[in-house]
Amino acid sequence: MEPNLDPAPLDNSSLTPNSISRDYVDHQLSTLPHLPGEVQSAPTLLLAPLISTPHKRKAALTGLHQPIKGNVSAGKRRRANAVTTLIKQELAGAQHTCLDFVERFLFPGSPDTPTTVCAEEILTAIITTTIALGVWCNKSNPKHLYVCYPPTYANNGYPEWFCQFANAIQQHTSPSLTGSSSTCPPTKAKLEWCVVKDKPLRGTHNNDIRPDFVLTCGEVDGEVPLEWRTVLVVGEHKSTGSKINKTFTQLASYAEQVFIAQPFRVFVLGVLTSNVGPKLRFWRFDRSGAISSVPLDYSTSDLDLLTVVRALVSISLMNAQSMGFHVDSISWGDEHAYPLDQKSDISIKMFKPILENSLVTVDPSLKLAVLLKELVFLAPGIVTRGTRIWTGALSSGEAIVIKYSWSNTKRALEGDLYQLASEKRVIGVATILCCTTYENVLTHLHAGGSPAADSNFRQPQAYKIHMQRQNRVLSRLVLSPTGRPLLDSRLSPLQVAEGLLAGLIGHASLFFQGGILHRDISPNNIIVIDDSLPQLTLVSSPVPTTSDPFAWIWPRDTPLRGCLIDLDYAIEASAQPSGALDRTGTYPFIAVQVLRGRERHRYRHDLESFLYVLIWVCCYPVVAGSANVISPIWPASDPLSKWRDGDELSVTSHKAACVIYDSMIFGLLLERFRPGFEHFRRVAKEMRKTLWRLPGRGNVYGLCEEGKPSERVGGQDQEGTEGGGKEYEDEDEEESLRLLPEEVRFGVSNKDGFQEVKKSLQWLVAILQD
Repeated sequence: MEPNLDPAPLDNSSLTPNSISRDYVDHQLSTLPHLPGEVQSAPTLLLAPLISTPHKRKAALTGLHQPIKGNVSAGKRRRANAVTTLIKQELAGAQHTCLDFVERFLFPGSPDTPTTVCAEEILTAIITTTIALGVWCNKSNPKHLYVCYPPTYANNGYPEWFCQFANAIQQHTSPSLTGSSSTCPPTKAKLEWCVVKDKPLRGTHNNDIRPDFVLTCGEVDGEVPLEWRTVLVVGEHKSTGSKINKTFTQLASYAEQVFIAQPFRVFVLGVLTSNVGPKLRFWRFDRSGAISSVPLDYSTSDLDLLTVVRALVSISLMNAQSMGFHVDSISWGDEHAYPLDQKSDISIKMFKPILENSLVTVDPSLKLAVLLKELVFLAPGIVTRGTRIWTGALSSGEAIVIKYSWSNTKRALEGDLYQLASEKRVIGVATILCCTTYENVLTHLHAGGSPAADSNFRQPQAYKIHMQRQNRVLSRLVLSPTGRPLLDSRLSPLQVAEGLLAGLIGHASLFFQGGILHRDISPNNIIVIDDSLPQLTLVSSPVPTTSDPFAWIWPRDTPLRGCLIDLDYAIEASAQPSGALDRTGTYPFIAVQVLRGRERHRYRHDLESFLYVLIWVCCYPVVAGSANVISPIWPASDPLSKWRDGDELSVTSHKAACVIYDSMIFGLLLERFRPGFEHFRRVAKEMRKTLWRLPGRGNVYGLCEEGKPSERVGGQDQEGTEGGGKEYEDEDEEESLRLLPEEVRFGVSNKDGFQEVKKSLQWLVAILQD
């Protein structure tokens, strides 16, 4: 589907009150006209340059059942087939076999590491106390050989055997056997391997996703609850007739569920067992991909039986960090064994921000703890940034937002861009109070204490190249103030309009004043300030309007009711290499020419995304019977489903045919707007004119590809206002209508295009206020 690359964080900011906030044809496509010059085969759309960053499609866009604050797909149930398909695409080329996996990832490399003698004593104890496990000692063998053959490999019996075997190993594990002085896991945690293939775990976002067996943690005095928040290790047994790739993808989908249920999970361990013999593989999933052990044959102790026993012992003794939890920046309640979710009373540890001369600075000598209140956004998927956004509050009561995400180490830090925006006095963008980086996948998670982290992989060169592109670091940003994303269904039409206007102003200030192009305009990245909470307001030294060269964007003394957030995909406009075709953004809102891979991302593409955002928030949540005309091109229950679920070719063809070229079909879409959003139709029509109206052609709309001044007729810019422009000969028209990089439409500059859209949104806010 797409290449896998991505972005995040240190900053002080001086922002004005304007900068406040922070808190988202299923018809016959064959009958729709194709884009000019559109190829009919998908490969040219799917093969992006290696320097390209991916758009947010992946498993993250299939929406969570019982969504967190309206996350992405309007609360629709995540379909198992769609999820596993996207996960498979995420992990394509991101699977690697580590020859020393057990030693590197399962043994802590300390005196607490289980020894071979320990494993032999545990097997002896199992033989003497447990029957029917298929374990015995061949005393006639001079090596004192231990043997293990499960009584069955059938899917209806093997998971039960494996759990009995693993639990027996735990039962006979003690400090006296292991020589361990560790008290981990905490005594309040009860670990148990459970068979769950016939019963869904509570908290799942899809009842069809059921592991065969899992390792769970619970309270000592109570039963182990079968819910995703308590799962530590996932397991899958290869079914008869099932292909290994399908079995692996199923295991990966379970790992994704753990990432969803446990926001501070850094990696997830998995066990994949065979249906034809005593063999298994250990897997480890993280934000850069999946790593496996070589197949381990646990039939006898002169093969891998002792290694498997030692590994299962080590897993049962792992502390929170070794089990795959982020612990460096947080603390959690004493009554909990691991930082699983909100129930664990998680607090972050950060330095105290100080406001001095209107700049946010950080005093490294003053530490404070902030209790995380609510998880307001969570991105699913595995090979993603895995963004988690929490709300919190300073001790003084001001609301803050805490963002954790896995940033690609090849990209500029998000915090650096916020800092640059602050120095350029950008308005309409959130303020960073604190930013820190933590685990690095390559050096902290994969190295395992080995100086040559890539030398013991089965294909070391492939692993090395992959990690050069996909290495990530966990970043934490603390921002202020808070708000609600445009996707929040509780927002009134006026609040949505104010949010859109604030987002547009923030984007323009970021681009024209700060020299930064956002490249990810979506309903989750434009927020409306939450007036119900005390906000941390920063007031910078006033700038006289007469001396402010960017007063045309927005008067600094006029408050905005929202702001633009999330600079993960943003870049300095001057740093973008010429000709780089970066397909960035959130899938339904990506501009047509960017999604096609035809043009490098520029200002007009973000302006196009604003139109798609406006349409999206006006259509969702769908209100039954709200449309006067029902068109099969805009399905009644989910009008924009094609934009979310289709591939690049179908989405771009659909948008071109139904939004750009056909005013009647576009009008049918406007009829789908929710009650109270009728006035937004005029703004949508005017934005369509700003983006695609052709010069000198009346009410004719179309795509103009990016070109060079020399490709213009006469080498001169043409006026693109209504009724103006130059007539062209038919045979030359296609080549002559080419946009300059600094144009929104033919003959209309970025600045003038922004002013047109701003004027429309200002009218909308005014009409809704009356």
